[in-house]
Amino acid sequence: MLLTARHVLVAVSAVSGVAMLYVGAYQVRAIEHLSCPLLKHGCEAVADAPFARPLGIPDGFIAASLYALLFVLAFLNPQTAWLRYLIRSAAILAALANALGVVDMTRLGSYCFYCLLTTALAPVLVWATFAL
Repeated sequence: MLLTARHVLVAVSAVSGVAMLYVGAYQVRAIEHLSCPLLKHGCEAVADAPFARPLGIPDGFIAASLYALLFVLAFLNPQTAWLRYLIRSAAILAALANALGVVDMTRLGSYCFYCLLTTALAPVLVWATFAL
């Protein structure tokens, strides 16, 4: 079985969505502490920062919703032009939001492992949408 762009899109969307859902769960205090591999308490500092709640909504949930949308759209027929553009636009939006998040984390001086993970996966996500 070959690994297709659709498989990559589904896998990256799922991993990124679960990571951001975990961050969002911490932001609404559904979980008490955010386990942050490699970066100690940086994840909590970033998740609690003012920039992590645009319009009062935890950005973890916003990102998880965007990745869930990509996950669902990956199963539809991307042969129609409007659907291809929608998938690509959502992936580019996710990549831009990740890049903006890294800029904000740099200004804060703390980094979130999960945010950096999704940022590192963003180019793969965008590639997969254009390779569909």
